[in-house]
Amino acid sequence: MQTSQPRTRAEHESLAGYLRQTLTASQLERVLLVSFNQWDFGIAALAEVGATLHTMGTQPQFALWASKTPTKDVGWTTSPLIASALGSLGRDQKLKKALLAFGISKEAFHQPPEKHWRPKTDIEIPDEPIRSQIRQLTYRGAPVGRAILQVNPDINTPVTDDHRWPEAWIAATSRSYAYAYDQTLALIDEQAITAMVIFNGRFLHDSASATAAEKAGIPVLSYDKGGNDTDFDLTIDATHDWAELQKRMLTMYDQWPADERDLIGGSWFEERSTHADPRNERFVESQNIGEGIERPETQCLVGYFSSSGDEISELDLDWSQYFYGQPEALQALAASCKELGYSLLVRTHPHKRMKPKRDVEDWLEAVDQAQPDIHIDQFSSIDSYTLMKQVDVVVTYGSTTGVEAAYAQRPVIVLGPSAYDELGCATRVTNLAELKEALKVRAIGKREGATSYGLMMKRRGFAFEFVQLDSAGIARLCGIDFDEPRAIVRQLSHAIERLQKKVLTRS
Repeated sequence: MQTSQPRTRAEHESLAGYLRQTLTASQLERVLLVSFNQWDFGIAALAEVGATLHTMGTQPQFALWASKTPTKDVGWTTSPLIASALGSLGRDQKLKKALLAFGISKEAFHQPPEKHWRPKTDIEIPDEPIRSQIRQLTYRGAPVGRAILQVNPDINTPVTDDHRWPEAWIAATSRSYAYAYDQTLALIDEQAITAMVIFNGRFLHDSASATAAEKAGIPVLSYDKGGNDTDFDLTIDATHDWAELQKRMLTMYDQWPADERDLIGGSWFEERSTHADPRNERFVESQNIGEGIERPETQCLVGYFSSSGDEISELDLDWSQYFYGQPEALQALAASCKELGYSLLVRTHPHKRMKPKRDVEDWLEAVDQAQPDIHIDQFSSIDSYTLMKQVDVVVTYGSTTGVEAAYAQRPVIVLGPSAYDELGCATRVTNLAELKEALKVRAIGKREGATSYGLMMKRRGFAFEFVQLDSAGIARLCGIDFDEPRAIVRQLSHAIERLQKKVLTRS
């Protein structure tokens, strides 16, 4: 059953070994794999985990519920009814077929156990449907509000707290969260589940299932995309626990062969700086490699590279440690530069081309208030990698630019939450006094700290053992591919999704 293809050395030698190291024998007995998405990498990861558990002699159980929830999940793509009617299976249907062919019993696949489900308690919609009020919503003690805020109703939903979210959307997604929570909890009890595997654990239904498992007292492992050179990741660490992620980075670097780690880790930064990393393509597509600025005559040019506010807005953090937000951090930096007689350059992240209009307006207003000497906007063709070498110090609010600048041996100061501030490659500051001192010192961090980040980005997680990839990148198990169904199936399914979203978001 194993592939004959040479395997890329990954962070972990084998999935079976990691599972035995992470879970006890009793916890491995009946692991539940829950899926609410139909993404290609997610289906492939579930196939590999399920196959591995089966070969370990355990009894993996499956809840492929992407099409069962009241509202469509962010990872839902295909209606099984349409797919079956048109004779073109969806990815999760193919997954079940492949796992059956691998030898897993059909009794291991479960429908939601509560056939006539109703919410156990009412979820009151807030009188003022704004982010801060939505965030407080709970269902049976579970944080439904935070899960709702992870996926916006539409592309124009801003981060600002005075924006009113559609009440129908809040009601429907709350009910869908409650459904996933109750059904998962019931299945755990009914099937004596001993551990659970879920995608990411952050989105609406995944969050509900993960919280249900935690309430039941069983461990939860999250799968996601792997590194650029590996196939998938699976970890017992909490999603967005950046302290644990950085421990993984440093451990991985220490344990990797010394004659390879710097070369592999450094290659990630080289691919980014030469615009060759496909995962960064949309951010650099309008930039010209090597294009910089005409540097002004100044004692010190401070370069601030902005980060994505919507990606960090729902993190459970003490924001007083991070200047209470990115706009406030920028004002503190501007004031410090003025006091020290330094020049300030602000590089607005190119992702602002794709963000809600209100968020862009709010950010540009913050930039205007800071009054930088130079502002490079989101449409500029100036190359961020050239720019970071032209400034005397790079300052970020947690942007990946910070660790990239650290690898380029530039002084880096981090003002906000990040996944590299404990690697020794950047200076993290939490108040105005520390910021001013860091601007004066402009310390260059340890390059190996940055390299450990690059090594993780290249080889994070695992390589497939049972799942195979063809030359086009299509995954398959037991000869059954996980490609998308026919175009007509996808088009009709997307029409259903658009109609539901239109109903729930109309004024």
